[in-house]
Amino acid sequence: MRSYPTNSPKAMSRLLALAMIADGHLAPQELKTLHRSGLLEVLRVSEDTFDETAGELCQDLLATSRKREPGMVDIEPETIDRLLDEVQDPALRATVLKGMLEIARADSVIDHREKRLLRRAVNAWAKPESLLDTAP
Repeated sequence: MRSYPTNSPKAMSRLLALAMIADGHLAPQELKTLHRSGLLEVLRVSEDTFDETAGELCQDLLATSRKREPGMVDIEPETIDRLLDEVQDPALRATVLKGMLEIARADSVIDHREKRLLRRAVNAWAKPESLLDTAP
């Protein structure tokens, strides 16, 4: 899995794309939700960058993930943690997490794989030391 610079548009885009495909398929409502939300603009991510990064994610997943059954891939928890770690800024983390939740909810079903991804993000990003960094 390739790495991206910390807090970069590609690092954030990859997490949003991962939220879209975590359940094994891309629902049209998820993509519509992303575009209607204005989230890409808030994060200063161009649609071209998002599209390119989503494609790179799919390539990387097919090349590096454990295959459980035909057409399905499984990402190691450590890999997810590494991807989450590429977003360090607390404000960006909050915005990306909100976007990931909106994407997961877009098709009216939060699959157990989406829940696992969201839970992992909350746990990784809500460490006590990071909460102290954002305290007034």
